[in-house]
Amino acid sequence: MYIDCHTHLDFFEENIDKAIEDINKNKILTLANSMDIESYIQNKEYSKMSKFIKPCFGVHPWKAAEYKGSLEELIPYIEESEIIGEIGLDYLWVEDRSTFHIQRKIFNFILEESIKRNKIINLHTKDAEEEIYNALKKFNYNKAIIHWYSGDIETLEKYIKLGCYFTISVDVGYSEKTNEVLRKIPMNKLLLETDGPTALEWVNGEYGYPSEIKRVYESVAEFKNIALNDLINIIENNFKRLFSKDS
Repeated sequence: MYIDCHTHLDFFEENIDKAIEDINKNKILTLANSMDIESYIQNKEYSKMSKFIKPCFGVHPWKAAEYKGSLEELIPYIEESEIIGEIGLDYLWVEDRSTFHIQRKIFNFILEESIKRNKIINLHTKDAEEEIYNALKKFNYNKAIIHWYSGDIETLEKYIKLGCYFTISVDVGYSEKTNEVLRKIPMNKLLLETDGPTALEWVNGEYGYPSEIKRVYESVAEFKNIALNDLINIIENNFKRLFSKDS
């Protein structure tokens, strides 16, 4: 089975029916990350249309400054969602530095409440790799998927030592940085993703439907010089191991 460990189904907008049809046709187990409460509720509706969709609750750092409720209002969503994501910090793409303290406040709250409940967390780390590593290390917590890592290799090695998992995304084969990260990630910690339709557009101008995950698998298999079926089995075993971890 193909597994897409990080995507955004709400980004498909008017193309969502075609996207879900693609998921069902290709039997792609899909972690539908959320940007906020609204998109989480939307992802839960999409999951009614496919047994392959797992809705994940999170408040993306790009949306943190828009959140006006009390942090305690997030707890029922954290408790309900099997996987938490997307959460994290972004000091690269977010130009308004005045939002950084709000990002930290929401991230740290959701992270700590998720750790209390032993949740798997899907993390956005752009230009905040060291800070997020320190937050995980504080609790010695590694039930974490580091989404599309692009930071320095020294910090990557710290995440690896902690025992985190990592996604490789649609820029494999295009980005030397991603190739370098792929070389470093242990095979038993490797997961793959598409990051929704717009990520591929950012890479090569093409609109990425869910079955793009198959090309990601093929590219990684070629890069690692292993058979595609072997990689499919490795990713599936890694995913199952992450879900079976008790600590």
